[in-house]
Amino acid sequence: MSVVTIAKESHKNPDKFRVDFKDADSVLGPKASVPENETLPTLYTSSKVAIIGGGFAGVSAGLTLLRVNKEPDFVVFERYDEYGGTWYANTYPGCASDIPALWYSYSYELNTNWSRVQPPQYEMEEYILTVVKKYGLHKHARFRKAITKVQWDDTESNWKLYVRDLTNGQLIIHTAKIVITGHGGLVYPKQFECKGLENFKGEYMHSALWRHDVPLKGKNVIVIGNGCSANQLVPALLKDCDVKSVTQVVRSKHYIMPRVPPILYTVYSLLAFSRFGLLLVRLVVALLAELRFPLFKGDGIITNFIRKVNTAISLKYMKKQTPEKYQDIVIPDFKIGCKRMIYDYDYLPTLHDPRIDLRADPIDHITEDSVVFKNGDVVKADVIAACTGYDLNKSFYSYDIIGRNGVNIADVWRKQGPSAYETISIRDCPNLFVLGGPNSATGHASVVMAIENGSTYVSKVIPKLLDGTYKSLVVKTEKYNEWFETAQKELKKTVYGSAFGGCHSWYANEQTNSIVYPYSQITYWWRMEHPNFSDYEITLNEDKKKL
Repeated sequence: MSVVTIAKESHKNPDKFRVDFKDADSVLGPKASVPENETLPTLYTSSKVAIIGGGFAGVSAGLTLLRVNKEPDFVVFERYDEYGGTWYANTYPGCASDIPALWYSYSYELNTNWSRVQPPQYEMEEYILTVVKKYGLHKHARFRKAITKVQWDDTESNWKLYVRDLTNGQLIIHTAKIVITGHGGLVYPKQFECKGLENFKGEYMHSALWRHDVPLKGKNVIVIGNGCSANQLVPALLKDCDVKSVTQVVRSKHYIMPRVPPILYTVYSLLAFSRFGLLLVRLVVALLAELRFPLFKGDGIITNFIRKVNTAISLKYMKKQTPEKYQDIVIPDFKIGCKRMIYDYDYLPTLHDPRIDLRADPIDHITEDSVVFKNGDVVKADVIAACTGYDLNKSFYSYDIIGRNGVNIADVWRKQGPSAYETISIRDCPNLFVLGGPNSATGHASVVMAIENGSTYVSKVIPKLLDGTYKSLVVKTEKYNEWFETAQKELKKTVYGSAFGGCHSWYANEQTNSIVYPYSQITYWWRMEHPNFSDYEITLNEDKKKL
């Protein structure tokens, strides 16, 4: 375990740490498609382990294989031309980590010189690339490659990954004993849909597919949405991009917490010379966040007290910082935590800027140069920026997974709901492990910490697959179903997008909640540290006898 220090090159040249828009649009845009060129010969490649995705999860998987399992025979398939995932693709003005970066980073590679508690996108990307370079992960990368299908071979007991080269459409069939997926959930933009948008003569873009070539100075910008992305985008438009006006269409309400206390960065800066000091600050941040977990679940005395305290803190801050004319638009009335809480950086104070106008009225239609609201108001628009979130279903079903005996996991998930045993293993999928997958997220913790915990779990279950003792390892179907049923039962007691919480959110749909972890992060850490091998069917290589 060690530390890293980034060069801060990203502050001088942020464009170097952003995906090219054309590359991103070809993968995530409304007209995205995977090219196929059957005139080129099929390439056949192999490795012991295949990793899908080059973001925080994919990098974590690679680092774990090198550091813990001492396994160098792996490849990482990534659709972009560089590592980083979300932090390479999401580049809208103001984009930054929404929680302290000391916690939103790898515990074994802590950064000594974050520029602020919640650093900007390009600095987060530079951190990832600094770690990637340190461990030589570029030699394992297969960039501009898209997975279309992964299929288990019952005869050979390995996986066939069907891969397309995004530059020329060539098919690559890659064989691997183990597959680790880390392609993420908040990936595909949910595009804004409205009558007349196709006739708009200005510029339209989603926050997840930002066009930096579009001039914003002196423009009238319409921002659709007011979640985490909009909370960061709106202040940047006004202060950094010098727009003429911002009209923000508020579609739902959110609890906004005060910004992270500046004392945290002071303490971090004082202790940054020591790895022990950095770990101590990280531990304090994690424990303070974990103390809030009870507010998300149940209706007991302690739960209600913590919920009441956090609600009071948020409402006091929101009422103090929000102009009175907007308070009815932005201040929520559901249980805190039902939607992800937002740590404010500069959003609410920005609402006092005379150039901004908040509107709760829905949009009726769009003309060539204006947005027309249901109440008849017409607002001139040069740019429409959609902060409308992500299509989670598309992420779950972004490529086909065909398990043993030809089981199509998409069919299983459509009937039951996306799930993975202990967030890691999918039924009928031997030797396949998921990082950052179904039910691994939380409303109060760091997703990178969850990914790291998942990587620990994987590192503990794969050694005998790597050395050939095990031919295959797959979660028992009854244990998979038991986990799913127990998790969903527990999640019904929580505030996440449920009747109990009193709101609708991206955490859950009418049937299932496939996003949130049902227990505390301390529980998650413990369970990831202690895999239960009795919940798996294990086939030995020697006699193929199941344990």
